[in-house]
Amino acid sequence: NLPVNMMPVTYPQSHSYPQDDFHKAVARTLSQGSAPMSMDFHPVQQTLLLVGTNVGDIGLWDVGTKERLVVRNFKVWELGKCSMALQAALVKDPTVSVNRIIWSPDGTLFGVAYSRHIVQIYSYHGGDDIRQHLEIDAHVGGVNDIAFAHPNKQLCIITCGDDKTIKRCGRPPVEQNNLPLKVMKLLSILFVHITRKIFSSSFQLL
Repeated sequence: NLPVNMMPVTYPQSHSYPQDDFHKAVARTLSQGSAPMSMDFHPVQQTLLLVGTNVGDIGLWDVGTKERLVVRNFKVWELGKCSMALQAALVKDPTVSVNRIIWSPDGTLFGVAYSRHIVQIYSYHGGDDIRQHLEIDAHVGGVNDIAFAHPNKQLCIITCGDDKTIKRCGRPPVEQNNLPLKVMKLLSILFVHITRKIFSSSFQLL
């Protein structure tokens, strides 16, 4: 048998934090008002904390000052555009819970996945300024998780749900503009045509 060269494999070392770096007692308590189900810190402003609750509320906290900047109760933005299945489910039982709340990688958007069909995307403009951005009737049943991705430098939203599916939502890739290529082809055809004309005229003169 031929000898096998074994290359050493190195694994990234995990950070070792001294035990004294962690408080052994509760340092701060925020009263949300209903049971929190999901939380996420802003990727840039690390004191901003998003919270989603068991009654569909979302809150934005500044944990540094203990100030709640935003609270929003659950509401379907455009019920008429939602599926009949969702409309019927909300009429039968209007209770909705937040399953997942998450910031986009740059912190300009955040997404909320609910226990009933839909995902809501908000845009964040600093301070207490959040605005409705996009509502998606994504799944039949609950939306169990949501994630942001940047394939080909285009932001898209990935969701999974009770209907046993994983879905990608986002704008389709922008088609490349082939105008320069078409112009080059036309110029090359024109060049060949002019060259033939010149040679034809030269032979006639001879």
